[in-house]
Amino acid sequence: MVAASELPISTVREGTTATDMANEIFGNGVTVTGATYYGDIDSAGTYSGGDTNSPGVTPGATGVILSTGNAEDFTNSRGQSNQSTNTSTNTSGTNNFNQYNNAAGGTTYDASTLDIDFIPDTNILTMQFVFSSEEYPEFANSIYQDFFGVWINGQLVEHDVGDGETDPFNISTTNNINMYNDNTSDAFNTEMDGFTITLTLTMYVNPGQVNSMRIAIADVGDSNYDSNVLIAGNSVQTRLVALSDDVNVYPDGTTTLNVLANDINNGPAGSTMTITHINGQPATVGTPITLPTGQIVTLNANGTFSVVGDGDEENFNFTYTISNGIDTDVGFVNATSVPCFVAGTLIATPDGDQCAERLLPGDLVMTKDEGAQPLRWIGTRRVKAIGDFAPIHIRANTLGQHRDLLVSPLHRVLIKDNLAELLFGEAEVLVAARDLVNDYSITRREGGEVTYVHLLFDRHQVVFSEGLETESFLPGPQTATSFEAEVVDEIYSVFPELDPTSGTGYPIAARRTLKRYEAELLRAAKVA
Repeated sequence: MVAASELPISTVREGTTATDMANEIFGNGVTVTGATYYGDIDSAGTYSGGDTNSPGVTPGATGVILSTGNAEDFTNSRGQSNQSTNTSTNTSGTNNFNQYNNAAGGTTYDASTLDIDFIPDTNILTMQFVFSSEEYPEFANSIYQDFFGVWINGQLVEHDVGDGETDPFNISTTNNINMYNDNTSDAFNTEMDGFTITLTLTMYVNPGQVNSMRIAIADVGDSNYDSNVLIAGNSVQTRLVALSDDVNVYPDGTTTLNVLANDINNGPAGSTMTITHINGQPATVGTPITLPTGQIVTLNANGTFSVVGDGDEENFNFTYTISNGIDTDVGFVNATSVPCFVAGTLIATPDGDQCAERLLPGDLVMTKDEGAQPLRWIGTRRVKAIGDFAPIHIRANTLGQHRDLLVSPLHRVLIKDNLAELLFGEAEVLVAARDLVNDYSITRREGGEVTYVHLLFDRHQVVFSEGLETESFLPGPQTATSFEAEVVDEIYSVFPELDPTSGTGYPIAARRTLKRYEAELLRAAKVA
C-alpha cells in the first residue's frame, strides 16, 4: 500500500489556458497555431512532478490531464493512495455529443475536449499517454466503457492494441493484459483503480500546413465513475517515431525481433536510437523481463529483442521505449502464433480426402476459389496440447455439413452469414477458431501432445478440411522470425519473391479476416 502524495495540477479554474495545455504536450517538429478547451473548468489542466509523486503511473514528469470528473481527484493529499472504488463527479462537461456517442458506441457524459491547430514538419506525428479509470475492474466488461479518443482532421485515430479503442474493455485483466496495471491493492499513487502503461498513438498528418487535433475523454453509459487521460509533455512530436511491429512467434521457442528497423529518427545528425524500456520497465542488455502473459523479453547488445515463449499459443503484445538523446517514443509489438491444421485432418483433393501430414509439395488440393491447386510447401510441429496451445474441436455439422475437426486456436474458418455482410460489408469472412468457442459444440481439447501442420499455396486459399471451409497458411510480415532458420530458408527458396525484411510479396488474404472484437460482435449479433 502506497501513501498518498498529491500530484500538482493547475486546472483551468486556476488560470491554465487551452494554449498552455497545447504548448505543454506539443514538442519538436510541430508548431501550435491555436487551441480551445471545452468542458468543466475543474476537469483539465497541466500537471508536474509526475515521476516524483506518481512514479509508474504518469507518462512523463510533466504533461496535461483531461478528466470526466475533477482532475485533482487523480491523487489524494493524505492517507492511503486509493481511498475509494467509485470516485465520481458529475461535472458541467459536454453530454450526449454525437461525435463521441458514435465513437464510444453509447451515450456520453461529462466530456472534456481540447482542440488544437498545429503545423507539423513531416507527415507522421506521435503522442504518449496513460488512460486511467474508476470503471476498472468491476465494469471492464460492461456497457460503461469510458472513452478516450483523438481525431486528426476530423478522422478518429485507432491505436495498434486490440480493437483499436482506449477503454476499459480493450485494455484490462481480460484483454491485452500486458498493457494494464491493476491498482485495487493500492500499489500506485493514484485514486484510480486501474490504468494503462504508457501507450502511444501514431498519426498521419499533412506537413507544412495547418492540421486539427481533437483530444476528448467522456463517461459512457452514465456519468458515474471518473476516468482520466494523461498526455506526456513534449510527446506530441515528429522527430522520433516508433512504428508498430506485427510478429509471429512459436509459443515454445525463441524469436529474435529487430523492432528498430522500421522506426523513424529525424533527430540531430549523428543521433542514434536506443531502447530504454520494455513494457514500461527499464531495460538493460542481457536482463530478462517477464511479461504478465508469461513470455520473457531480453534486450540484446545489437538492439534486438529475444522473445522466449511460455508454452501457450496466444496473441500477446508489449511496448518498448526508444530515445535519440532528445526525444522519446513508445512502440508496440503485437505477436501472434502461427495457425495450422492438426495431423490426421482429412483435406479434400481431386483423388479424395487425404491426411494433411501425408500431403507433399506438388500434390493437388481442392480450393474453394480456384479448384485443384498444387501444394507448394508443408511444415509440421509437435507440441504439448495444454492451455491456450490446445487445439479447438469443432463438432460435426456445427458450421454446416462437415465432420468433426481439430485446428489450432488461431486457424481461421470461413463463416458465411448475412449478419457478416450487414456488419462488415462481406458475406464471407474468416474467423479464428478460438473466437468461435462456445463451450458445447466448439471447445478446447487439452491433453497429451498435438502435431500441427502448415499448408502453403501460391496464394492464400480456402480449402476443405473434414468438409469444412478453412484457410491455408498465410505468410505474414514476420515469416522470417516465425520458424527455425532452416524452415525459413526452405520457404524463401520456394517463394523467392517474398521479401525477408518486410515479408511482402505474397498475395493478400482470400477473405476479410475478423479481429477478435469483430468476431465477438458477430457472435453477439447472432445471439440477439
